[in-house]
Amino acid sequence: MPKRNSDGMLVNKAKGNLIYRYSIFSNIKFLISNIRKSDRAFMPNLILWCVTSASVELIWSFFNRDIVNLVLGEGEKTSLLLSMAGMIAIILIAKLIWAISSIKVNHRGRRNISRSFWKMLYVKQCDTDCENLENPETKDKFLKAKNASGNFSDFVERLSKALMEGLTIFGWSGILCTLSPWLVLIIIAPTVGYFYAVRYKIKWYSDREDKWTPTDRQLDYVKNISGDFQNAKDVRIYNMDNWFIKTMKTLLDKRLWWYKKQGNMEFKNGFIMLAIVALRDLAAYGFIVYKVIGGQMTPGDFLLYFSSISSLADNFYSILNNIGNIRWMTIQVSWFREFLDIPDKSNRGKGKPLPTDSFDIRFENVSYRYGGAESDTLKNLSFTIKSGEKIAIVGNNGAGKTTLIKLLCGIYRRTGGEIYINDIPIDDYNRDELYTLYAAVFQDIRVIPSTLAENITLSEKHDGEALNYALLHSGIKEKTDSLPDGINTYLVRSVYDNAIDLSGGELQKLALARALYKQKTKKSKILLLDEPTAALDPLAEQNMYLEYAKFTKGKTSVFISHRLASTQFCDRIFFLKNGEITETGTHRELLEKGGEYKEIFEIQSQYYKDEERREHNEQLAKAFL
Repeated sequence: MPKRNSDGMLVNKAKGNLIYRYSIFSNIKFLISNIRKSDRAFMPNLILWCVTSASVELIWSFFNRDIVNLVLGEGEKTSLLLSMAGMIAIILIAKLIWAISSIKVNHRGRRNISRSFWKMLYVKQCDTDCENLENPETKDKFLKAKNASGNFSDFVERLSKALMEGLTIFGWSGILCTLSPWLVLIIIAPTVGYFYAVRYKIKWYSDREDKWTPTDRQLDYVKNISGDFQNAKDVRIYNMDNWFIKTMKTLLDKRLWWYKKQGNMEFKNGFIMLAIVALRDLAAYGFIVYKVIGGQMTPGDFLLYFSSISSLADNFYSILNNIGNIRWMTIQVSWFREFLDIPDKSNRGKGKPLPTDSFDIRFENVSYRYGGAESDTLKNLSFTIKSGEKIAIVGNNGAGKTTLIKLLCGIYRRTGGEIYINDIPIDDYNRDELYTLYAAVFQDIRVIPSTLAENITLSEKHDGEALNYALLHSGIKEKTDSLPDGINTYLVRSVYDNAIDLSGGELQKLALARALYKQKTKKSKILLLDEPTAALDPLAEQNMYLEYAKFTKGKTSVFISHRLASTQFCDRIFFLKNGEITETGTHRELLEKGGEYKEIFEIQSQYYKDEERREHNEQLAKAFL
């Protein structure tokens, strides 16, 4: 019996084939339902387009027969002329309807459908748990879903065409049956081989898609990072162009190998199809030529039957191709739905009410291990952060400081233990509501190609008072005041000609302003700062902490710093080593213990002059006390 893999999908191990949990009918229903939501007029116009197209094709064949008979004097002249006039009128009306529906389908409809499915894809990407996005398998699923989403308007078109071609097949078959039912059989019988050739081609692609998708993902990464303007200086200074070229060549060779395999398969498959078509045409056309030579058919009828053979064959093979493509597209729809259905572990339903006043945060034997890692990054952490307390987390690189912050604010989900807020497990809170508790500044700061104001508020509308507060206390106000357009200055010079790029220190101030704005407008109660002054010089760092003292009074705050001199005025300091808290206490208490904290502090202190350090500490002490 087939078993489910880790993604909940059925796998037939004997054949190595993936049996998708979404049936063809389920996928068709999914597509049509979402297409109707994106453009309600699309389906009616698509049906009109297909019906008029098929009607014109059938009527035109009879018109050609009558005009040949008229020219050669076969049949009654008046009847032929009236019949042709009626057909021309019908064709003109059908063509008009076809043209209008074609515009609505191909211009407005397809654009709306593509936009709708892309929106679904990127909403899921922006909304899913962060841990999902860090998983290579999820990235592969996203790439497959993105490639598939552009074909969904074609899916419905092919489905509609297949239904209409089914109707026209009956029409052409009826015409040919008036000559001989065997003629229909001659045309249809070879399509069995054609059908299996198409089926083999689809199976070949579906069985191998997962083999080249990781290479496509790696190629996308290399193309994106090598073309990123921010990386240009490193590429040139460190001669990384050779690495990029070599890596790109290796990946392209790997991908081209699959294209070569694909080309060989397409050639063999195409040759078989061509041979089938040639044998069919030889038998069918030979039959009616024999009838004409024997005087059993008028020239007009010959033209009608000749075009009927061609049209029936084309429609029959077209419907087989469409059925094959529909089967292939349902696999692509499955990929799309698989990405949308990636489960989130965080609570997305109704949650407990968030604390409105004082609250404590408690870690109880909390551990965390990254996917694929052999050991835990954080190990059995237990501590409590009191409401309004200032906590510093310090330690060497790789100790797990940033991971701890991400667990604290719910971005990561612990793999062991429990986190409580006011004795309520963190999972009992709705994820999105929980995020409103935190205003955070992380190490990897990202900006959007928009104005400074929108980069801080992350909205087109903003609270002027809160924005001025954030600008002032983050230290970036001096920068914005110096710009001709002020807070309306655009960022990302590679996108806008009149934009600017911020320095590392300015980016950190911008990120802090973003956190302060959220704290002011959303009433966030916890401030998380991950290396908030890493890119600042000592003087700018001092000024930053003087401001930090003002806006954190009476508020819970947790920050990571590699400069231990800046942590001494916190209520408590956690020294993290190899994923464990090995020392806890105030700055003075940790110095008295004489452990690793003291050792690192004394090493760092050598880089400051005693007088400068004393003045720096006195100013900070006055601010915090």
